[in-house]
Formats: sequence, structure tokens, C-alpha cells
Amino acid sequence: MSPAAATDSYKSAFSEYTVVRQIGEGGSGIVYEVVGAESRHYALKAVTPQKATTQKLKRFQNEIRFCQQTSHRNIVRILDTGRSTLGASFYVMDLYPCTLQEQIGKLETAEVLPVFAEILNGVEAAHLQHVTHRDLKPQNILCSPQSNVYVVADFGIASFEEEELYTAVETQRNERLANFQYSAPEQRTRGREITNKADVYALGLVLNQMFTGEIPFGTQFKKVQAVAPMFSYLDEVVDEMIRQDPAQRPSIADVKRQLIARKQQFVSLQKISELTKQVVPEDTLTDALIVDPIRAENFDYRDGQLLITLSSVPNPQWIWEFHNQATTSFVGMGPGGTVFRGASASVATTKNIVVQQKAYFEGWVRNANGLYEQTVKRRMDEEKRMREQALQQQLAKERERQEILRLLGSS
Repeated sequence: MSPAAATDSYKSAFSEYTVVRQIGEGGSGIVYEVVGAESRHYALKAVTPQKATTQKLKRFQNEIRFCQQTSHRNIVRILDTGRSTLGASFYVMDLYPCTLQEQIGKLETAEVLPVFAEILNGVEAAHLQHVTHRDLKPQNILCSPQSNVYVVADFGIASFEEEELYTAVETQRNERLANFQYSAPEQRTRGREITNKADVYALGLVLNQMFTGEIPFGTQFKKVQAVAPMFSYLDEVVDEMIRQDPAQRPSIADVKRQLIARKQQFVSLQKISELTKQVVPEDTLTDALIVDPIRAENFDYRDGQLLITLSSVPNPQWIWEFHNQATTSFVGMGPGGTVFRGASASVATTKNIVVQQKAYFEGWVRNANGLYEQTVKRRMDEEKRMREQALQQQLAKERERQEILRLLGSS
């Protein structure tokens, strides 16, 4: 606890806050953990009289008004305001256990984009009210991992243009920011106009850092693909967000659309890759009647019928091939007259020709086995051709979809 905090007293019109510890300090003020009514803990941000220039007080007032007037899940909520006994202006907000800076490296890869979406929502809400944050960095994103809430905080050097903020002031164009790690190129040059595209630049750096742990700098920085290949499509989004020329950077809404479109495009590209690698396999003949062709295993004779026991039960297709084979009949009796019942068959015959009839029947069985195998192979070839055709059609559709998504992503 700082000496000033130990002797100062923070009171609003209806509450009093006791300082527990100092948890942060910047150019625009000091942040304490405090205890208020019912022993509830809060965060209190104060601008000490020593640092309270006219310009800083105006910004502090604008920050308070903006956060009080903006009810958004992802923008810090100001609960109370006041002036300490030593003249420090302060406001009170919810106490968050950590910042995004502390979460980087702890988040699972699949958690990064949902968290980044929360941050985008908060910054977009500010932009829609014509407020540019201008100091976005992981330290200014407060979070409660247990409730999975992330809020944008510290609008102390934001540029407010909303007409309702009557005390709005613009940061002097020749004034540099203390934080250079996340500042856009235009923020590093005196006299340049700073727009909300500076926030987009900072968010691009943050997005890359959330995956890689490193802030992009130069041209050979670690990219998302290096650590999370499934999210490599984000590298193109980051590249657009951190372009040198602010006019070439997307808006927050554009970033959201690109994240959706490029994700779909990336998934489509992955699918195309998978489809092009697919090979329709050569089908292996596993049909039981081909692996183990039917044989006539036993013959008997009764009441003018040659009775045959087969090695297995023929299926309807095999029986059809047997009956319809083009072969020479025996004394006017062809294979069409054979009757099948399960693994048994019977053919009309007489005592005089039964031996020849047996030989003919065995020949018919061999022919039927050959015809049956040919038919099965033809069907397998046709099915393979149809599967290959379906694969090509699917590939063509995915390529068309990829082209459309690419157009949507660039529009």
C-alpha cells in the first residue's frame, strides 16, 4: 500500500472504501483493491492531485461517463464515483482476479477464439459509440476465468467523439503514448491522425500473442500456424489487421466476418485436401461363393431324380447364372430344369443316362461358378466407378465452395 493511500480516505455520497492493497499504477492513475459495504471487494481507480492535470481530469471524466453510459458485458462497469479526502478523483468497479496477460499461455487452443470474440465485442461496442481506446493490450483486458468474462478496461487515453460527452477532448497529436509494444505505426509518428484502426492493429498483435505467446514484430515473427496448424487461417487475418496503412486494415465488423468466412474456407480447404488424398480402394473379392466355389459333393438316385448334395447353399444370383448359362443340354434336358432346395439339387434322369447326367451337372456347376464370379466383379467395378464419380463431384463442390468463401472473405 502506498503512503498516500494509507492516509487518504475514499468516500462517495453513500459509501466508504478501505484500501487493501495497490494492484496497479499507470500514467493516468493508481488502482487499488478496496473493501466496501458488506465487506465486498472492489477495484478503485484514482487520479491523485499530483497527476491531476486538467487534461487528465477531463479524460478521467470522459472515461467515467462512457463506462456508466455503456451497458455492455465486455466493457468494464463503473459502480461508484467520488473524491477522496486528499482530493483524488476516483471511481469504483468490479474486482477481476487477473488480466488477459496472465491468461496467455494458460488458455487451451480451443479457448482462444471464444475469448478473443469477447474482446472484439467490447471494442466494437466502443467503436459504435465513436470511442477509440488507443491503449489496447492484454494488461487492459480484465478477466474472471471462472465466470469466463473478459472486459475491456482503462479508457484513460481514449479518444471520445460522442457529442453527448460535452467535456470530450482529443489527445494532442504531438503526444506520444507510453506503451509502444501494441501501438500502431501511426501512433509512433508525431502529427498522425489516430483512428479506431489503431485498436484493430493492437487487436491483431493480441490475437497472434494469444496463440504464440509472442507479440508480432518485423517479418519473421512466430505465426499461429507454427503452434496451432488447425487455426493457420488466422495468420491471414492477423496480417490484414497489422498492416502499416490504417486505411487497409479491416474494421472490427470486418474482422468478425473474416474470422467466420476464413474458418469456413479453411475447413473447406482441409476437406479438399482430404478428398484429393482419398483413393477408392480396389475391392477384394470376399464373396463366400467365390472364395469357396460351390461343388457337387454327393450324388444319389431316387424315383427318376438325380439328387445332388452341394458344398454350400447357392444364393439367388448363383442359381440364376446356373439356370441361364449358354451350354449344351443333355438329351434335351438343360440346366434350367434343375431344382434347388437349400444345399440340395435335383435333376430328372433315367438309369441309362445317370452317369452322363452327373458329368453334365458338374460341368454346369463349374460354368455357374465362373459366370457368378464375372457378374460379381462387374458389379464391384461399377460400384467403384460410381464411388469415384461421387468423390469427384464432392471435390468439385468443395472447390466451388472454397472460391465463393474466398470472394466473401475479400468483400
